[in-house]
Amino acid sequence: MVEKIRKLVNLIKKENGRIALVTHMSPDGDAVGSLTGFYLFLKKVGKDVDAVLKDDVPYFLDFVPGIKEIKKGFDGKYDLIFLLDASGFERTGFELPPAPLITRIDHHISGKAYSEYDLIIPEAPSVGSLILKIIREYDEKLLDQDIKIALYTALLTDTASFRHANSFRWAFEDAHYLVSNGLDVTHIASMVFERKHLKTYKLLERALSTLTLDGNIGYIVIRKSFFEEVGANPEEIQGFVSYPLSIIDADVGVRFSEHPENFWRISLRGKGKVNLALVAEELGGGGHFNAAGCRLMGREHEVVQKVLDTIRKYMKKSP
Repeated sequence: MVEKIRKLVNLIKKENGRIALVTHMSPDGDAVGSLTGFYLFLKKVGKDVDAVLKDDVPYFLDFVPGIKEIKKGFDGKYDLIFLLDASGFERTGFELPPAPLITRIDHHISGKAYSEYDLIIPEAPSVGSLILKIIREYDEKLLDQDIKIALYTALLTDTASFRHANSFRWAFEDAHYLVSNGLDVTHIASMVFERKHLKTYKLLERALSTLTLDGNIGYIVIRKSFFEEVGANPEEIQGFVSYPLSIIDADVGVRFSEHPENFWRISLRGKGKVNLALVAEELGGGGHFNAAGCRLMGREHEVVQKVLDTIRKYMKKSP
């Protein structure tokens, strides 16, 4: 990994053309934090860089430095594109613009390779952690307060406050490094987790009425009508998947969310019993062993059944 990071740092130092950074649709904390943290760093070292995102940043991440500079689309041609926290460019929601070089920085198990400079480390606790290593290799004196806030937000959210299986030594070492350098992590945690709208709880109330345990799979369904009834947005459902997963007999938790564009977004979380990355991959998505997701079209009962059947298929294959 060290040699890969050095190779990537050398690429950044040599690049004098236009650079674009892009991440996946429906951005989470790791996507936003790694995007803005990397963007602020590249600007600081004098690069001509754009940060690009298809969807709006969720309101609970509105404090992350750099989000006001994110663009809604690509502006012409680029010499280098960094694909962050996404297993493939199709997950960005954009058509691939002309670019001589595309490089992926990611920690998902599955996905596509784009160049010899790709930095894909599945054991990384967050993509923000990889960006932190890149900056420290380049020159850690460049890590200002804004960049640290962005990268810690990525780490905090993608480990679910250091509760997920990716919260091993690397995650705590990154947190310790950032805290030791003057970062107020209490404020960041409060901004992310302690600013819920009333309509979020109204939406959760309706969603919990669908909570089901089917064998050892717990799931929750958030219908399009629920959003309409309470005036909530899709970003309000962050964390809802933890409810079916927390059922004592559930090995897997699933969140089915129906969106206005007439598709279902499926979020999968596990307790180490089944490789959910493989489940999601078969369904057209991707992710990690214990955290993955995909999108599906179809009627509610068809989508639910398809996902449950696919999970059970991979449960049988698990040792």
